[in-house]
Amino acid sequence: MHKPFSIVYFHSAASLQMQPDLGWMRKLQQILGRKLQRNLHAIYVLHPTFGLKAAIFALQLFVDGVVWKKVVYVDRLLQLFKYVPREQLTIPDFVFQHDLEVNGGKGLMVDPRTKYVYQRP
Repeated sequence: MHKPFSIVYFHSAASLQMQPDLGWMRKLQQILGRKLQRNLHAIYVLHPTFGLKAAIFALQLFVDGVVWKKVVYVDRLLQLFKYVPREQLTIPDFVFQHDLEVNGGKGLMVDPRTKYVYQRP
């Protein structure tokens, strides 16, 4: 028996050319198979764009399966850390940078040494 797991997708700073297409998303569903789909707790999408949300919405309508109903959109790293502990993630520098650019004026700071995201005092 498999343990529950989650997938985290960083869509940070993705351009139209770099975002996954519907074929890739369907492939993910096939790779997971029915057994793993049952144990999938959630797919967390950080920094989603309108286009990505629309594509996933279309998949929910036209593709049979529970995978796409488990998508959780998160707009900032601090929100993601409420679902997935920071220590369990390896986050690329560009994701931190994007989060600061998008949310930096909203009371967030990143410690450049530890890459820990926290609220401004």
